[in-house]
Amino acid sequence: MATFGGRPLIDHDNLEEYADPVDYDRQDSSDTGVAFYAALAQETGGPVLEIACGTGRVAIPIARRGFAVTGLDVVPGMLQRARSKAAGLPIRWVEGDARDFDFGEERFRLIFLTGNAFQAFLTNADQEALLGRVRAHLHDEGLFAFETRNPRWRTREERDEDPDGLFVDLETRAEEALPPHTDAEGREVRESRTRTYDHVAQVLHWTTYRRWHEGAQERTKITRTALRYTFPQELAALLHYNGFTIARRYGDWNGEPLTAASPSIIVVCRKRA
Repeated sequence: MATFGGRPLIDHDNLEEYADPVDYDRQDSSDTGVAFYAALAQETGGPVLEIACGTGRVAIPIARRGFAVTGLDVVPGMLQRARSKAAGLPIRWVEGDARDFDFGEERFRLIFLTGNAFQAFLTNADQEALLGRVRAHLHDEGLFAFETRNPRWRTREERDEDPDGLFVDLETRAEEALPPHTDAEGREVRESRTRTYDHVAQVLHWTTYRRWHEGAQERTKITRTALRYTFPQELAALLHYNGFTIARRYGDWNGEPLTAASPSIIVVCRKRA
């Protein structure tokens, strides 16, 4: 359990959204980030390590380009789904925690994590443990890359002009309805969620409610997710003091510079000598 200032930060494992890998794939079938990380693999060569690889959404396309890929994830069901999608490809799937994995003397020329997975490392200790493992496994000439959502508060005028924009407001809100979707069983699912922002811990707590009918009976599934928001200068300092130099920094997948209006902070790092 993550703790902050001696108190429990969350009372769950922060993995509830990943309990159904098939439905997870249905809800996120995009190719976001694939071209970016594939280009880094092309630049550095293999081997490649993806941390928090999930069902292989990015690892599999990179392996199809001929690179030796290792996918690490803490959720067995996600890895099982990844294996079923990647038959015949040069991918090694490994169950493990990103904060304490150990591949011995093996080094990787590219290590990355995507899908904003960096935000699942809620505390300074979690972030530093991740970075320590990355640094220990990164080739001296290798690259480490990841993205995280750019934290920002929008003005009331900005929210009124763009209510469905890319930014998540870092504030507490009551239950809000989301567009319905069809799940893997063909059922229409009505979805809503609440958010609570812990300003001191910089953690946004989501609770998602999914409701559907089985016959005349309504079913409800509740999942909880906690996401850490790290600010740009804070992130630069974190990387510096954990042995990395930022080689490139972008605000979106098109390679635009990071600004206050950028949806993401995307960093490409090298080990500091």
